[in-house]
Amino acid sequence: MTKSTLQSVVDAERAELLEGKDGIEKAIITRPHRGQTVAIGLLALDEVDAANDWLQALTEEWPVYANSKWNSKYESEPRSPASLGPWGDYIDGLFAALLARQTVDEIAATVYERATEPFVDRLEKREFAHRIDFARALSSLILGNVTVETHLDTLEQNVAKHGSDWYQARYVAYTRCIRAILAGHSSEAEAGIEALFEFHRDHVASARDADPVQKAVALDATVMLALARREGWPLLSTTNASPTH
Repeated sequence: MTKSTLQSVVDAERAELLEGKDGIEKAIITRPHRGQTVAIGLLALDEVDAANDWLQALTEEWPVYANSKWNSKYESEPRSPASLGPWGDYIDGLFAALLARQTVDEIAATVYERATEPFVDRLEKREFAHRIDFARALSSLILGNVTVETHLDTLEQNVAKHGSDWYQARYVAYTRCIRAILAGHSSEAEAGIEALFEFHRDHVASARDADPVQKAVALDATVMLALARREGWPLLSTTNASPTH
């Protein structure tokens, strides 16, 4: 995809979202997925300040959106299967905060509290909902909880037993990176990030149902770079928008 094509996609989505709205915050209410498309697309276009404006707004909207879905799925019986929960939305909220270099602890505390509710592990098809384990591990890492390793072990076990090649490629790379950050091994963290770039190249950039921004930006790797830099590591891997990295 050419830069001009990506620019056209981002400009069109941004204009449609902002039409008749009083600012970004109002534009993304109930539409954070589309707002994220704009934010990440702007990052790919090196429009960092503009991207940050959208990411800051998303840091506020994602938890509201996810909490609303939580209430509708799990506030009362019968509860929905684990796979239908707001786990991906909570994770996207963490991603937005990390990329915007915002304070992440508040949303991480919400994510951890929701993901570790006692009933969650009793939900139907829980073993297939790998995002729950990832949400637990990532929020634990951010909060400095001692439970990180336990959640990583569970994630690895569930993905190995129940995950497709797509899930295994993604989450094995994530666990490698998070364990390296925990241990303070920057070279191993870089290897995990490189594996996430490879996951993007092999499983996202080539996917038929991926949108232009998803194809252009290795989001998982970019977020792990942001997390590593939050820990004070000037890693060598700096590409955030190359599917062929």
